[in-house]
Amino acid sequence: MNVKLHNRLFGVGLLLLLALTACSGANGGGSGAMDITVETLDTFRFSPATLTADVGQTLNVTLNNTGVLEHNFVIDEFNVSLGPVPAGQTSSGSFTPNAAGSYTYYCNVPGHREAGMEGTLTVNP
Repeated sequence: MNVKLHNRLFGVGLLLLLALTACSGANGGGSGAMDITVETLDTFRFSPATLTADVGQTLNVTLNNTGVLEHNFVIDEFNVSLGPVPAGQTSSGSFTPNAAGSYTYYCNVPGHREAGMEGTLTVNP
């Protein structure tokens, strides 16, 4: 194979790879599933405290309880409830937001939400 043809084929292959990468997005595409790990902290916080997804995108959530207190993860608008999760354990579940907006996730163990254990899920159209 001559050098010109080799370089041309290499260039076409590189362009195709770049085009596919640009179309896929950072999380595999707007409506592809996204894996998220949310840690619960005994300082009555979630980490991360903010999540972002797209309408129709399935979220596979793993709740990782890194503390010594029992915690859970609730989003009322999407009927999401993971837990209760004992200290040092995890719980997983999936849901697909069907409406754009800003939604609060929280821990409903008595006193935890009141102490500030909330986060925000932003769902883009």
